[in-house]
Amino acid sequence: MRPSSSPAAMALLRSMLSRVPTERPVFCLARRSLQSTSRVWRDPIPIPTADPTPPSAIEPPLPLPRSLSPTRALLLLSVPYPPSTWPSHLEMASPLLATASAHLKSKGIGVNVVYDQSLPVPESGMLGMGEEKYQARLYWADGRIRVWGRFSMATLSSADLEKELAYTPSIAAEGWPLLATSAKRRPKEILICTHGARDCRCHDKGVPLLEALREEVRKKGLENEVKIGEVAHVGGHKYAANAILLPTMDMLSNLTAKDAPQVLSQLLTLTAHALSPDKGNGTHLWSHWRGRYGLTGDQQAKLWSTVDPNAKKVQDQRETVQLRFRTFEGEERLVQGKVGENLLEVGKANDLPSLEGVCGGNLECATCHLYISASPAAPVPDPSETEMDMMGYAIGYKEGESRLGCQVKVTAGLGEWCKNGGVIGLPRF
Repeated sequence: MRPSSSPAAMALLRSMLSRVPTERPVFCLARRSLQSTSRVWRDPIPIPTADPTPPSAIEPPLPLPRSLSPTRALLLLSVPYPPSTWPSHLEMASPLLATASAHLKSKGIGVNVVYDQSLPVPESGMLGMGEEKYQARLYWADGRIRVWGRFSMATLSSADLEKELAYTPSIAAEGWPLLATSAKRRPKEILICTHGARDCRCHDKGVPLLEALREEVRKKGLENEVKIGEVAHVGGHKYAANAILLPTMDMLSNLTAKDAPQVLSQLLTLTAHALSPDKGNGTHLWSHWRGRYGLTGDQQAKLWSTVDPNAKKVQDQRETVQLRFRTFEGEERLVQGKVGENLLEVGKANDLPSLEGVCGGNLECATCHLYISASPAAPVPDPSETEMDMMGYAIGYKEGESRLGCQVKVTAGLGEWCKNGGVIGLPRF
């Protein structure tokens, strides 16, 4: 008897084949080597279909969140080691980076590493070896830049740094810090994430964009006005290629090498918005805008609403509900959350403990792990397969209760659930 070839049977076979786990080496272009993985899903065996999907429609650009994790400023450490030598997690190799990140994160300062090929490579030849003293730049949302020629462990406890961290940019009438005129005259910079050891996509999509931008700068003779550099992991590998514009600290994502002329052109015509809201100029770069460092979530939403009229309408119409959280120590906290926000955003806005969201809410870590009590049953969708996989890294995982805060949206039903006794638990770590 011939096997059934009905659409239902073929769909079942395709589903079964796509979920067979196997041990196999994976070739990563970023590392130029074979690496073994402990658990990788085998690619589905191609099965002819009556209506094949066009190649151009297989991987459309992912919708962007339009908001980065809220920060007050961004500290960039310049290192002489090229990205090809960077480990997956730089903070595990660099005590200075790890300490700076932990110390400054509590003060709302983002920290990252950039490659400066003009710096001499120390004899140690490796990140984190020997005494670490790097050049550093601290960017504020109004264009203020503080520079250190030698940023070290001692700098972290210095009165000089504490004084700088007390700075507060003035807020313009629009609701966000206004870029100072002096900042627009400074040399500009575009940083591309090429951190391939963290995720191959950052290298495979970032490097072509990096090379295209450098070629554009060379062709236009702008070497003294614009610098093109490389930055470590910025979160959101799935949105690669990712670029940070300086001094405005805007992040653009879903970029390709073809976007290089537009990115460079826009950087040279900075406005208070950084990206011109006039979509008639042909750049359309706002469609690539993912957020801006140095702004709160609300400030980024206001900025986005100046470009997308529907964004402001949705923002204004969002209902506010009361949510009940319980800390690891047993303290209950009633906080307000807006319908449409996720629980990570609510936690950060209300300074709740344990909700870190290191990856920026991009489903690439488990540091926004929390518990949603099973009784009464919460009106939330079941976790996706990707969320379930990521929760394998959560400390204190509880079957049937553990969720990632970035994946659970606030709804009117969730507010009613909390009102009727539902509790969102926060883990110790």
